Amino acid sequence: MTVFSPVSGARLAVLGASPMREAALAEWRAMGVRVLLLDGHSPARYDLLADVFHPVDTRDGSADVDRIAELVRGCDGVTTLSDASQATAARIAGRLGLPGVGPERAEVARSKWRQRELLSKAGITVPCWRRVTGPDDIGEFYAETTGRAVLKPVDSAGSAGVLAVGGEAEARRQWPVVRSLSPSRTAVIEEFLPGREVCVDAVIVSGRPVFVSVVDCEYGGGQGFIATSAKYASRSPDHDAAEARLAAIAAALKLADGLVHAEFKIDGDRWTPLEFALRPGGALVPELTRRVGGLDLYRAQALIALGSAAELPGAAETPACAPYAQVRFLVGTGLVRRFVPPATVVSGLPDVRLVSQFVGPGARVRTPVSEEGRAGCVAGWGDEPRALDEQLRVAVERLGVAMGLTVEAPPAPAEADVAAL
Repeated sequence: MTVFSPVSGARLAVLGASPMREAALAEWRAMGVRVLLLDGHSPARYDLLADVFHPVDTRDGSADVDRIAELVRGCDGVTTLSDASQATAARIAGRLGLPGVGPERAEVARSKWRQRELLSKAGITVPCWRRVTGPDDIGEFYAETTGRAVLKPVDSAGSAGVLAVGGEAEARRQWPVVRSLSPSRTAVIEEFLPGREVCVDAVIVSGRPVFVSVVDCEYGGGQGFIATSAKYASRSPDHDAAEARLAAIAAALKLADGLVHAEFKIDGDRWTPLEFALRPGGALVPELTRRVGGLDLYRAQALIALGSAAELPGAAETPACAPYAQVRFLVGTGLVRRFVPPATVVSGLPDVRLVSQFVGPGARVRTPVSEEGRAGCVAGWGDEPRALDEQLRVAVERLGVAMGLTVEAPPAPAEADVAAL
């Protein structure tokens, strides 16, 4: 069903895609927006969901910008659904005189070390870190600090190659692995911070946040940092603090209009930014944010790209479905033996609304090195967070066992975490 939209009939060029972004195309179609999709590399294929499709490489550093500009000419806006194409999208928008974040901001969003430099200059505390282009940089980092650290590619997505290391010897040993997962063959090493982790999505209009959503994250999956759960609430106790932090990041970027997805570690009252991107969060962030908050981040993304940022935050015309929502991801190992019908997973679990199996029969699943290595997910929403979490734990176990996998059991919820909800 098409809903009223001030941009109905507008043409939106989408440069690059990534997994679990189907809802973006559905929302833009409902808005009456005509989508030109250019994507030649994503494993997730949305070719038939777009009005026009071209299998073109849009990745930063390898895209043919001149050819893309000709294909996009005549469109009313440019955006991306891929971390790897943020700079390309900004460059094309600038060349064609269309709204955008600008190439310099997009380049910062693509580089974890540039982000740390920018935030530090703005007076925002970041972890103790060093840029790594070779083993000597690791030695220099450990000459100034000791203990656990995190080694991560500066320009990968989906937590690919992000590894915890116990000391210098382990960091040197893992460096070739991390380097291989960076398009620029560059990493950062930074101190490991205690505390819980949250993701924050904000809609920025005229330089200030007009909508903020906070997600409590849980990680597992071995040595890496693979998200295994994300919890949403209509009103998070972290909302006001998150809004202030996103306002500071937007100010550091000098960002007028755009979307920011940022990840933080929280230890007491101390919020430390880990990284950010200038697009909506993935892995069902927009879908579940809409369920508890009423605003569709993909709708906001299109309005901003098409020069209608002034319509925000009035775009939140959809009432919230429930006060709480959550997704649990399946992390497991083994040979997938069958497709599991969702109806068999949700039986007796009224709050579980979505079951998605990412891997088909005959495939072998290994411990993931990125979030794209997860085997499936279950999601839902309801009135009571503890009951919702318990149902999702049952559902993800059912899904994994029925697929034939050995399932990595999620940690039991801490009483403090439950009380915080």
